Amino acid sequence: MGADKDDKDVRREAEAAMLLAVARGDVEALRAIYRAFERPLYALGRRWLRDEQMAQELVQEVTLRIWRRAATFDPAKGAAGSWIFGVARNVAADLARSAARNPIPVEEPRDDSGARPWDEERAWQGWQVVQALGRIPAEQRRVVELAYVHQLTQSEISEGLGIPLGTVKTRLYAGLAKLRTELVKMGILEVPE
Repeated sequence: MGADKDDKDVRREAEAAMLLAVARGDVEALRAIYRAFERPLYALGRRWLRDEQMAQELVQEVTLRIWRRAATFDPAKGAAGSWIFGVARNVAADLARSAARNPIPVEEPRDDSGARPWDEERAWQGWQVVQALGRIPAEQRRVVELAYVHQLTQSEISEGLGIPLGTVKTRLYAGLAKLRTELVKMGILEVPE
């Protein structure tokens, strides 16, 4: 369990360091970011824009914007990956608006598998929930993930983590409260009036 957390933290720190290096004009850091994010950005571009050429354009435009705007990245406000995917969402919106002015004929996707069609908005919200989870304290995040992702009972979590049941309940309550606050800040949840 701890090794996974350490690997994620190391990766996040490395991504932030690369983005800060890009802000200082380091071309090699930009190449490293491109290599690290090319495939996920392309996959998101295909899903969001439903066009291979536009997905490739998204990757290139995101890379260009990273180069131009890396100085606006603030590690205190969030992870480098979150910042990069935020740039990608803006680029996707720009490309979609541009395509609407000059529509590209796209054939309707066939669904021979009977699988549920891809819902971009739901996928985006899922990604944002993951980002919000990354902003809550690690011990609370772990309990929330075990309860809601792995669907363990509070007793199973207590036993698995070797912590008292009361601690599990406290961390779960506090983690959900902080997660809710993050989701409200991100505009995913609305504050009831």
